[in-house]
Amino acid sequence: MKIVAIAGSPRKNGNSTSLMRLAVEGAQERGATAVVFSAKEMNVAGCLACGSCKRAADAVCVQNDDMHAVYAEIRDSDALLLASPVYFYGLTSWIKQVVDRCYALMPFEGGPAGEQPVPRIAAGKRLYVITTQADDSVFYGYQVLSAIAYGMTWIGMKPAGQLIATSLEEPDDWKGRDDLIADAKALIAV
Repeated sequence: MKIVAIAGSPRKNGNSTSLMRLAVEGAQERGATAVVFSAKEMNVAGCLACGSCKRAADAVCVQNDDMHAVYAEIRDSDALLLASPVYFYGLTSWIKQVVDRCYALMPFEGGPAGEQPVPRIAAGKRLYVITTQADDSVFYGYQVLSAIAYGMTWIGMKPAGQLIATSLEEPDDWKGRDDLIADAKALIAV
C-alpha cells in the first residue's frame, strides 16, 4: 500500500503535522510506503478556474508548479492523507490550495452525449483526514472533514477514516495525549 500524505500546517512539528507523521509511521510499521509533502514548502498556486483541465480526457492543469508532482503521486497511490489545523473554522490556506487544485483530477465529462465520464485516477483510493484545533468541540473538525470528503468523492476517492483532535492549544500538546497518539498510529488501514 502506498500513501500520499500532505501536511497543511506552517509548523513542521505542530500538532497536525506530528499526528500525520505518527499515522504514516504506524502504516509503515504495518508494511505501507509513503510520500510526504508539506503544503507550505511547496510552490502551489490557487486554481484559476480556467477549465483547461476539462478540455480533454488527457488534459492537465496549465499551471506549471509542484501540483504536478502531487498529481503523479496520487495517481500512483492507494490512499491520500490530508492533515491540517483548523484555521478560522476551515483548512489552512496552504492545504486549501492543494485541495482546490485536485479539481484537475475530476473525471472528464466532455465526451459525446451519453458517454460515461473518463476517470483521471483509479476509483476507490482511500481518503484519510486529520484535523487539530484548540476548541474542545469536534464540530469544527467534522465541518472541515465534510468539505474535503465531499470534494474528493467527486474525483473517485472513498472516505476511509479521520482523526479530529480537539483541545490542543500549543504546538506540542499532542505529546501529552496518549489517546491521540494511539488513534493516529492506527488511523490508516493497511
